[in-house]
Amino acid sequence: MVRSATSRQTSLPVFRFAPLRTISGLVSLALIAVIAAAPVPDALQLQLCIATIATYFLMGWLRPTGGPFRIFVALLIIFTSTRYMIWRVTETLPTDSVLSAAGGIFLLGAESYGYVLLLLSTFLSVDVYKRAPCPAPVSAARSPTVDILVPTYNEPDDLLEVTLAAAMNISYPAGRVKVYLLDDGGTQAKRNQADPAKAAEAQARHERLQIMCERLGAHYLTREKNEHAKAGNINAALEKTDGDLILILDADHVPSADILVRTVGYFVDDPKVFLVQTPHFFLNPDPLERNLGTFRDMPSENEMFYSVIQRGLDGMNASFFCGSAAVLRREHIMEIGGLQGDTITEDAETALELHSRGYRSVYVDRPMVAGLSPETFSGFITQRMRWTQGMIQIFLLKNPLLKRGLTLSQRIGYLNSCFYWFFPLARLTFILAPLLYLLLDIRVYVGDFSDFLMYGLPHIVGALMLSSILYGRTRWAFASELYEVVQSIHCSGAILQVLRNPRAPSFAVTPKGENLSKSFISPLARPFYVLIALVCVGEIAGFFRLFTDPVGAGVISVLLFWNTFHLLLLVSALGVLYERSQQRAFPRFDVDRDVRLMLGDQPITAHMSDVSITGIGCQVARGAPRFSIGDVVTVDARELGSSDVVLLSLKVLSVTDTPGGQKLGLSFIIETREQWAVVVALMYARSENWKQFRDARANSDHMITKLARLVRSSLAQAASHIRAATREARS
Repeated sequence: MVRSATSRQTSLPVFRFAPLRTISGLVSLALIAVIAAAPVPDALQLQLCIATIATYFLMGWLRPTGGPFRIFVALLIIFTSTRYMIWRVTETLPTDSVLSAAGGIFLLGAESYGYVLLLLSTFLSVDVYKRAPCPAPVSAARSPTVDILVPTYNEPDDLLEVTLAAAMNISYPAGRVKVYLLDDGGTQAKRNQADPAKAAEAQARHERLQIMCERLGAHYLTREKNEHAKAGNINAALEKTDGDLILILDADHVPSADILVRTVGYFVDDPKVFLVQTPHFFLNPDPLERNLGTFRDMPSENEMFYSVIQRGLDGMNASFFCGSAAVLRREHIMEIGGLQGDTITEDAETALELHSRGYRSVYVDRPMVAGLSPETFSGFITQRMRWTQGMIQIFLLKNPLLKRGLTLSQRIGYLNSCFYWFFPLARLTFILAPLLYLLLDIRVYVGDFSDFLMYGLPHIVGALMLSSILYGRTRWAFASELYEVVQSIHCSGAILQVLRNPRAPSFAVTPKGENLSKSFISPLARPFYVLIALVCVGEIAGFFRLFTDPVGAGVISVLLFWNTFHLLLLVSALGVLYERSQQRAFPRFDVDRDVRLMLGDQPITAHMSDVSITGIGCQVARGAPRFSIGDVVTVDARELGSSDVVLLSLKVLSVTDTPGGQKLGLSFIIETREQWAVVVALMYARSENWKQFRDARANSDHMITKLARLVRSSLAQAASHIRAATREARS
């Protein structure tokens, strides 16, 4: 297995271990399959079931974190799951009718998909690579020149200004970095379009952003036509710029000051490195986190990918470009004609092409951008549908298993990244398959409850245990199921569209910076009502048949178990689909700091509780002078954590009396470029803030209590959804 590097010299040749790891993994799987296929009497199988489940719980209590112990547990779980799949294929497929056989094959296909993902996940994540830091070049002369590219299409001006201001504040030798705004909303084609109102809007945007860039010290670029979406925008800019390296930032991805210091050194060390990717960290909750209130406690959906899977891929030279928060070498990008554009995930497609040419990638597991998640469920699904379609396009059009130049480990890594996105079809199959028997008496599974206990239960417990071992700090079990369910319906349609025509999908921009002025039911909720109704009818029919069909009670019990679980998930999904109001366009970040405010000539001690790009929240103790809305206070920026000696003014927007004193909402009054730079730096400059926040959410203590709170929250929010739907129906 791949071990952590201990120095700069050992951080690059880690890939030499990957072939050995791949071969040993394949040999182990073959041996497991041979042993798992051996027939045993039911009594011995029952003993094996009890022994393996007991072992799982023992391992869960011991919590293996790495090395041979962890690998042993993973191999034991693979053995149990392999034995289950062999039993499913050889003994449980129905043959009494064509419909039963078809339903059974579909269900087995979904389970086989899950089994393959289990194997791939184990291979990638059982012993992930931890890369050693690589210091930046020690002198300006050795520092490569860097172009920071910020592509934009329709994002708000104030959001762009924050990103550009932070990019201008990045620590790097003077004269060696330039910042460019790539405006696809003000192209010549848009400014000259037939609709005069839209043409005027594009012209106004073009002029506003030019002025903004000039004020901030950035460079404004646009192009003639909007061709090939984001990839085309960046490629057009590559023809007009000349930096050795390129840092690409989405319009809402605000960089920390140290992003180049922590990434550029890898390019200096190894001329074959084409990419250094860093995690995408989101400062605001996604719709599930916001509507269920889990943002502060639960790891975000992408943590499993960025904290575990990308590190596993990194150990095999297969970590790939994620579209933003990444540095690329211009020479290698230009060698393939710029970012690739045959699919709508141009980032992963570009990395695949360069990996196939023998170039190397690096993954640095430190969040150094603060981005914005989609605020609404519709925006969330738009983003996920694009990712789903793009990765399946790569699977169909650029099949990594067949692409020349890739190592076997890289093929497996890319296969995992593409194959995962078929999960919506598998999830819907799991939901609908039990209904075929419960409602239509179409048998999809042959076996009784004792068979399920002997073969199915160890497989399920083992899969849950493996997920906990591999991803327990980054993905909660129930939350993972819930995320998949809420995406499954709409993303399944997106998958079918790609399968019909792999070149049909077009790039859809994810909306950002939305302002939710009131609570409402997502317009995408209706299909969930239909699915819940079907599952409820299946639940009623199943309990009725459980008491009237004693012969089939075993199968009915198993299917009812899954049907009940899916009903819980679907009802919980209603909680996600009820959008909570959100007034702030910019997120706030919790802080814990004493500050001294000046009200006129009078100093007042306060405690700062949160900060955003627009202001701060703080508490003033009882006995302090009374504040009024409209008052203006001043504060030395160093009091807020800045290293700059700048005086900031803030206006009192709200005053709330609390038992501890006055709670103030203060808004920054920005009058100079220096003040704006300081405010942006206060919020975004320190990547340590994002690292600490991410690490705190990864705390897996009191997991049972946290999961129970998640279930309660989702059901309570679902009840709010139902009440709102009832009010709408009555009106």
